[in-house]
Amino acid sequence: MFNIPKQVHNKAIVSATDNTIVLEGEIEHNDPELFIKPFFDKLLSQNYDLLIIDIKNLEYLNSSGIKCLLDFIKAKPHNAQIRLKIDIKKKWQYKSMVVIQSIDKKNISLEEIS
Repeated sequence: MFNIPKQVHNKAIVSATDNTIVLEGEIEHNDPELFIKPFFDKLLSQNYDLLIIDIKNLEYLNSSGIKCLLDFIKAKPHNAQIRLKIDIKKKWQYKSMVVIQSIDKKNISLEEIS
């Protein structure tokens, strides 16, 4: 399905394989849209029933990065399922992703990894 090799920007790494998007490192840039939005735009042209967004190895995501992720999730195909893989030891991940989940609890779920 997806096949976008790892892309590195400062301390952030993004990639996509099969039906999984992986965000790693730290996304703390003033304008993360410069590298995240083009990545997400490539994925929006794909059809999928289930998309896994794995952020368990993401150490930090600033508010601009959260907005990019939220905009991408809002643009998903209508009935597509989103599973957010988070590390429950990272409190910011849980707090931020619960808010994102609240926009569509029927189609967005959390998978908590410890």
